[in-house]
Amino acid sequence: MGVGEGRALGDIEVMSGNVRLAMSHVVPDLVQKVLRGQDPLHILGDGSQVRHYTYGGDLAQGIVAAMEHPAALNEDFNLSTAAATTVIELAEKIWKRIRGDDVPFRWVSDPPFEHDVQRRVPSVEKAQRLLGFTATTSLDQMLDEVIPWIEHALAVGAI
Repeated sequence: MGVGEGRALGDIEVMSGNVRLAMSHVVPDLVQKVLRGQDPLHILGDGSQVRHYTYGGDLAQGIVAAMEHPAALNEDFNLSTAAATTVIELAEKIWKRIRGDDVPFRWVSDPPFEHDVQRRVPSVEKAQRLLGFTATTSLDQMLDEVIPWIEHALAVGAI
């Protein structure tokens, strides 16, 4: 996840509650829903889905390492963070960062995408071992950068 991404292009408009999803990526979509005042927050699925949210800058460093390191030739890597977070944990973090601790976190479950994977857990050991690569940016650090960017992008109509 990072800044600079625009609205996803496609023929299908996906609504989540009263908000049109911007990118079909959970972080920017949850952020825009909270910024637009959605309450309760609509979450696709029951929120128990597990993801590893990797900062775009870390991913870029991992790609460069894979391109330049001799041990990477003909290899593949999961360039991700090792930290697992459920969608509901992510949603509550975003809610509290934007709405504060005084507004109770409220959410409802919407039907998930038909083929939503419930648990995405990358194995990062190979990238650590062969490339010396570890994603180091925390989810909180990412949100500190991404939330203001999305807020600005909404204000100027970019998403």
